[in-house]
Amino acid sequence: MEWRLAVSEHLYHFPKVKRLTQSLQVWPQKAEGHKKCGVHALGAQYKIWVQSWAILLTFHGTRNEVSSTYSFVSFSARPMSNILQHLAKFFRKSNAGKGLAQSPYFLIDYEKFLRQSGLDDGDERELAEKELALVASQSDGLCSIDRHPRSHAPERIRLNLERGEAWLFAQIGEPSPRQQRADQARFFELASGLDSIPERWRAAWAEALNALAQQTLHGESIHPFKRNDDLHNDDLLQALVGVLTWQGESLIRYASAMICGNSKRLAQLESPLLTILQSITGHSSLEDFGILHKPRAVTFHGPLKLSVNGGDLDFSCLPGPLSLSESNLNQSSNLSTTASLCLSIENEDVFHELAQRNPGVILILTSYPGAAVRKLFSLLPLTLDFYHFGDSDPSGFDILRDLREKTHRPIQPMLMMHSPMIPPELPVPLSAHEHQLFESLLENPTLTDLHSELLKIQQSGDKGKFEQEHIEIDVVIQSLSEIGL
Repeated sequence: MEWRLAVSEHLYHFPKVKRLTQSLQVWPQKAEGHKKCGVHALGAQYKIWVQSWAILLTFHGTRNEVSSTYSFVSFSARPMSNILQHLAKFFRKSNAGKGLAQSPYFLIDYEKFLRQSGLDDGDERELAEKELALVASQSDGLCSIDRHPRSHAPERIRLNLERGEAWLFAQIGEPSPRQQRADQARFFELASGLDSIPERWRAAWAEALNALAQQTLHGESIHPFKRNDDLHNDDLLQALVGVLTWQGESLIRYASAMICGNSKRLAQLESPLLTILQSITGHSSLEDFGILHKPRAVTFHGPLKLSVNGGDLDFSCLPGPLSLSESNLNQSSNLSTTASLCLSIENEDVFHELAQRNPGVILILTSYPGAAVRKLFSLLPLTLDFYHFGDSDPSGFDILRDLREKTHRPIQPMLMMHSPMIPPELPVPLSAHEHQLFESLLENPTLTDLHSELLKIQQSGDKGKFEQEHIEIDVVIQSLSEIGL
């Protein structure tokens, strides 16, 4: 039987009713001769609930016969349970709903369904069981109730997947999970052919997006995209294209406003962005695409003389630290110094304390070195002795590793020894992540000379007084003197 409903224009303006009626092939018609909202229909009996209002549609008669008109009425009692909404909720969370079904049926225990739907007692159960029986009798075999062969007690609710999924979600006016997967796969397929992607990445882009389309259809993970979150996916794709096509260098909030129309959105999406950028381009930083969190600059202090565009800049007479952008360093034709030692410092407070009492060394403020820091190191004479003063925890030694690898300088640790807490009853235990980081550091060939110190900290299980701020500046100055300034 084909059901066609004609709903009055006034009723059709309610958004939830409009969405529902559209899914049921309902067309708005003018009400004839009365002010109430008329509903004319053919078919079985339904109840449709919209917030605190109820529209009772009782369908009578046969095909092509319009027999009754009903009113849009206020209703304050508890609404009836929508059994198909509950069933759809369970279906979405199941393997069948995720596209991972191992059988041609979606099955759920009858009592579990009622219990977890909050319909297992009293009037709620009685109404729910009547609705389930009605659904089973009118679904043309797509939804049925398995019963015990002797007692005939209901055991399972069974939904035929081949046609039942589409039927179920059509009844509640929502797209089925299968349709949602198909729509999302189409989203990735269309994006895979974007011709705005730079040529050098176009093949990898198409491969990655087409792979996401297939993963969507098969119910697999599509990280860093999200299932059924069109807003997130649209924003992420827009940001991804914007980053790949970005020209020049800009700070992140300006770039975000240009790409996303929101100065903060790019930073919010940075983690998922970097995941897919790594897989497509091999780059894992927005800086690699000219989008910076802060200007590329290095902060330093000490006797440096820089030759730029035919002129000399002598920083040795300045009492305080200063910062130079990478672009200024790139214009340098020569750098000279009277110092014999360069000391990189992890913590900004310690750096400024040392700058006030600098005994004539080059001080560079850095943790993991950015482009400007690396540029300055590349300009420094190879005859210098290089040291790093940082925290004596796994992260501090990881920064030293990164400095060695990226500056290609034989940087030695200074005052980065394990110092137990006093009293010993107040240890600072290593976390699981820090233990893993120690294992990685011990396997790194650039740190073989530091194995004994790393093992001492790891085996103690205690970071101790690891923060470099615990070491007095006088001790640092003395250590520099002992090195042989």
